Amino acid sequence: MLGRHDSEIGELLRFAASLVPAEVQGSDLLDYLDLEEWELVLTLLGDFDGHTWQTPRYWALLAEAATQMDQDETWFQWRCVESIQGLLRVELTLSVDAEPLRARGERPMWDVTGKHQRVAALWIESKPVLGPGERATARLRPFVPPAWAHLIRGDVITLHGSSPGTAKIIEKVPPRP
Repeated sequence: MLGRHDSEIGELLRFAASLVPAEVQGSDLLDYLDLEEWELVLTLLGDFDGHTWQTPRYWALLAEAATQMDQDETWFQWRCVESIQGLLRVELTLSVDAEPLRARGERPMWDVTGKHQRVAALWIESKPVLGPGERATARLRPFVPPAWAHLIRGDVITLHGSSPGTAKIIEKVPPRP
């Protein structure tokens, strides 16, 4: 088990769970909290859909719980920034002559206007590496979000660099007011 930090981890997770709307929260979540199944609770809390109720505070609580549990907090930190900047999901297709592209840690250049290239961090959702000619759903986190504000669902942007390709916007949630 987790040892001396169990009660603090439990408090973090209970507080995060209290931020989940009742219509989204399942009874199993509360059961797992009562059983102190912290890893499972963290997974459940990190998998909820929806963007309007998931605040930066919610994601920061999950990131801190993950850190305290010696788990990877990267996904929760990513979602924390998304809860502030908005969400931009794409269907990414690499060119057949592209180099393999890692799912995380990349910050490639994108042509978002036809003449201006912009940087956005990349998170490929379903696989650790995207190979030449392959397609996957990905999340983009622009370094300068206002430069991407004109994009709408259905727009296609171009990925530059050693792993060129295209990305069609499939979901866009605006930044928080």
